[in-house]
Amino acid sequence: MKFGKTLASLAAVLACASTSLAAETIKVGGLWDLTGVTADVGKPFADGVQDAIASINAKGGVNGKKIELINVDYAYKIPQATATYKKFVESDKVVMINGWGTGDTEALKETIAKDKVPYFSASFSGHLTDPAKTPYNFFVGASYSDQIRGFLDFVKKNWKGKAPAKVAFIYPNHGFGKAPIEAGKQYAKELGIELVHEEIIPAPVQDVTSNLLSMQKKNPDYAYVQTTVAPCANLLKDAKKLGIKTIFFLGNYGMTEALPKLAGDAAEGVYGMATHAAYGENVKGMKALLDWNKKNSPKAERDTVYVRGWAYGLVWAEGLRIADKNKQLTGEGVKNALETLKNFDTGGLVPPITYTAADHRGTTKTTIYVIKKGKMTKVGDQETPRKKEWLGL
Repeated sequence: MKFGKTLASLAAVLACASTSLAAETIKVGGLWDLTGVTADVGKPFADGVQDAIASINAKGGVNGKKIELINVDYAYKIPQATATYKKFVESDKVVMINGWGTGDTEALKETIAKDKVPYFSASFSGHLTDPAKTPYNFFVGASYSDQIRGFLDFVKKNWKGKAPAKVAFIYPNHGFGKAPIEAGKQYAKELGIELVHEEIIPAPVQDVTSNLLSMQKKNPDYAYVQTTVAPCANLLKDAKKLGIKTIFFLGNYGMTEALPKLAGDAAEGVYGMATHAAYGENVKGMKALLDWNKKNSPKAERDTVYVRGWAYGLVWAEGLRIADKNKQLTGEGVKNALETLKNFDTGGLVPPITYTAADHRGTTKTTIYVIKKGKMTKVGDQETPRKKEWLGL
């Protein structure tokens, strides 16, 4: 009889310990593209988020609670993203999700709002910035729309010709590719810049010679390319072979340290937007990344996309910290906490981040780089106005 009571007591103690341990863990879903068509940038982003959270956990986590990041590779397939989202919410009971692509994020946005699950995607689609339509969607950096507006401002400022500058937009026919195009069309018209051509390229890009020849007939002065770094490299190499003189300007997933490695001298003189600091850049927040990698991954090659992932982890972990401090560690509580962030500083890894209940544009500031002697070289910062009519576009 005493033995039975002892076992029962032990079981009760173990149950309490198990419950206590579970209470000290915050579950977060991690949806990554590690093997799909955007894996060239998907993997370094995922590495950055995962390392940031490992670093935070090593320092005690969030108010003493460890973040349990549940990682899934969905290979950039929307049906798989939808199924994984359902698992995260219904089975894993996550409090929030760090997702990836534009197509899957926009496909899930209504479900995300209904379920009240804060969702940080690596998509910078301007369509996800209006809380009146997408109240639980967030990202860390300037939108694709603000990037293309920044490109057009750069063209307007630097064009010396008598006739209006001529531009072309090059993009694949999917959510990520198309995300900033309407904003770009409207702003080009407003600035008096002539959009002479749009070229839809295949994804993934292999040979775009025919596409570039089609664009070349319109002889644009500048071309804005909205795709990831590996396809951008292939495009630039084909453009060099054809002797195209158009100045190419890349979005933030094209302008990375990998570009000159992949494109060689075809990358020289190419401009691009960066929403996050280049890896190793002399900013205060970089030390933590450098120290972490020196200790844990000394042979790994890192880039600005890795920095992007790390900055994401810092931002949403701060939302978790505030929500937990407020004793509101729920989806709604995390959303409310995030909307109190004002000029949240990651030490220069990304411009200061501000979210409000009326505006989820974390920042509208980007940095323009040019490839010079095989290196990303900073040209200057570019900030677009936070116009009300641009919210959600």
